[in-house]
Amino acid sequence: MRPERLLPIPHAINLRELGGYPTEDGRYLAWRKLLRSGTLGYLEPADGQALVAYGVRFDVDFRSDNETQTRPDRIPQAIRYQQLPVYPFVDRPSLFKRLRDKLRGDNDLETIMANTYGQMLTDSHANAAYQQLIALLLRNTQPDTSLLFHCTAGKDRTGIAAMMIQGALGVSAPVMREDYLLTNLVLEAPEQMAQADLRHGADHFVNQMNAHQAETSNYDAVSRLIAKEYGDWPNYLQKQLHFSAGDLTDLRQLYLTDDPEPKD
Repeated sequence: MRPERLLPIPHAINLRELGGYPTEDGRYLAWRKLLRSGTLGYLEPADGQALVAYGVRFDVDFRSDNETQTRPDRIPQAIRYQQLPVYPFVDRPSLFKRLRDKLRGDNDLETIMANTYGQMLTDSHANAAYQQLIALLLRNTQPDTSLLFHCTAGKDRTGIAAMMIQGALGVSAPVMREDYLLTNLVLEAPEQMAQADLRHGADHFVNQMNAHQAETSNYDAVSRLIAKEYGDWPNYLQKQLHFSAGDLTDLRQLYLTDDPEPKD
């Protein structure tokens, strides 16, 4: 299977390559190293073997226990599975924030979703999941060996992870934004078997999030938070997730290349 943006594995949902995206220093994300996806709970044996043949060796699942029990990943033993649930959040929003939102009347859906994205970046439980993701990325040292990360729709929890990785690697904001919004095109007419999970999963909060598209307002809220509180994504990984400058250098060495074209 030749690398391309949307990988043609029949029973995968929103399975995409991150290879080939340009960085601001003139390099590119390497192909066959980073994949993002929705649920892998519908894979057939041939689909799993196709992932193995492609080079997938790590499967990071951001879903909560009830989601994974309802629709467990169907992957071969050759792929190492790691559940890193992002939800539920464990830190309460600050009193100042709750009073501010109450006074402003910020209870509309757009604000709620944007706040959820902000919590994914700051909540200690969510941070622990993303810390472990980056640690696994740093251990994925073999060439053409892919790490796949996913949630149910491959939109919110996965979207934050993709922004985090792309930002750390130096992908420009417009490219990151387009990759985030690409989910809307991919899921515009999902196969019927996927619709049940995307609309009626095992968790009410996840259902609410999955009922809506990848919104530009969510991406903008994340960008504002990163710029205001951390300056940029590399600083976020250092200050909030406690990775070193050397770790970020290692990450770029592992996942960047001078060649934009995939190898067969």
